[in-house]
Amino acid sequence: MKTRRFYALITFMLGTLFLLVYTLPFIRSLIVSFMTWDQASKIPPDWIPNPFTLENYMKLFRIELLPRWVMNTVLYGLAISLSNVFLGLMAGYSFALLKYPGRDIFFNAILALMMLPMFVTMVPLYVILVYFKLIDNLVALPILGLVSVNTVFMARQYFLSLPREYFEAAKLDGASRVRIFFEIALPMAKPLILAIIVYQFLGAWNAFFLPVIVLKSPENYVYAQGLNYAFSRTWYVEYTPIIAGTIIGSIPTLVFFVLFRRLLIGGIVIRSYRR
Repeated sequence: MKTRRFYALITFMLGTLFLLVYTLPFIRSLIVSFMTWDQASKIPPDWIPNPFTLENYMKLFRIELLPRWVMNTVLYGLAISLSNVFLGLMAGYSFALLKYPGRDIFFNAILALMMLPMFVTMVPLYVILVYFKLIDNLVALPILGLVSVNTVFMARQYFLSLPREYFEAAKLDGASRVRIFFEIALPMAKPLILAIIVYQFLGAWNAFFLPVIVLKSPENYVYAQGLNYAFSRTWYVEYTPIIAGTIIGSIPTLVFFVLFRRLLIGGIVIRSYRR
């Protein structure tokens, strides 16, 4: 009994520590968003806004291009979410349930791409975009994110975890591979589909590095890129309005988590591995 209580106490203390580590930056950002920069930059830091101000949020909503940036980001997120669901699940289904020459070689080659940092492929990617005249074109971002290696890997592992009896029975009944995919595999993968949509959309919502390279005109910017453009000056950066913008930008993330947390966890937890 004492041992159990000791481990429970250790678990509670570690959980509290991790909670503080992960939530403290967000809490600090929320407090700073109501401060002036003079107070926010004090060392040691103040934890109570004095004076309490909404000027940072007012500066944010006075930006004329803000609705355009939000719309660009939403369209980008929807495009790559839908393409990843369709193409990623088809690829995962193929690698998991179909047999053809070179299947494992292709899959291992795709997995090898996960080991490459983005910076290795960035210059060749930029050259290709210049060649096809896609620089400063919103279409370039969805094209670059049509399907993710992570999505293909998750889909393959998920389909491998499903009972093979459903697919074998459908095959014996004369169903084609395409029909099996759309009528059996997809309905059984609803938690995974939702997880892919949410993660891809949130990835697009928070995207910064790739849009900075591809997009050049302010009207084409996505949300995070637009915040940096709006409050960056020649000799300094207005950090407090940017922090206020990040607080506003975190709302979709929180809403998605509250609404779909159970399905998200169900989509990424792979059941017993079956081959």
